[in-house]
Amino acid sequence: MIAIRNLFLIGMLLGAFSLYAQEEEEVPFFRIEKHPYYVQTDTLTGETEEIPFKYFLDQWVIENYRYPQEALEKKIEGRVIVTLRIDKEGHLSIKEVKGRNPLLEEEACRIFDGFPQLSPGLVRGKPVNVVYNYPIIFRIIP
Repeated sequence: MIAIRNLFLIGMLLGAFSLYAQEEEEVPFFRIEKHPYYVQTDTLTGETEEIPFKYFLDQWVIENYRYPQEALEKKIEGRVIVTLRIDKEGHLSIKEVKGRNPLLEEEACRIFDGFPQLSPGLVRGKPVNVVYNYPIIFRIIP
């Protein structure tokens, strides 16, 4: 009987540690129950609208994308994968950048300067850290 009780207590402790670790780790985007989103407020009416993260991110990149002049001159093209992290408060940061050219990597990072705060992703109703891989293609169009 004592052995069963001890095993039960050990199981409870291990379960508690794994839940704590799960709350602190980063959750892949596809495992989120409610994805991060941007809240846009109409300045005239005060009405708010939830804009899905992926749509808002695409629009942000389109508006802020600039081909680096030096890369244009050297005819450098390529793809850069930017690993983004949205924390529990909705702040976006760059976790990792993978590309074949530093000029393109630098521009990929610059695109996200000034990115506004989001509403965080939720799992079981609680905010979580979310990780999202975003590819940026640099192609020279003649």
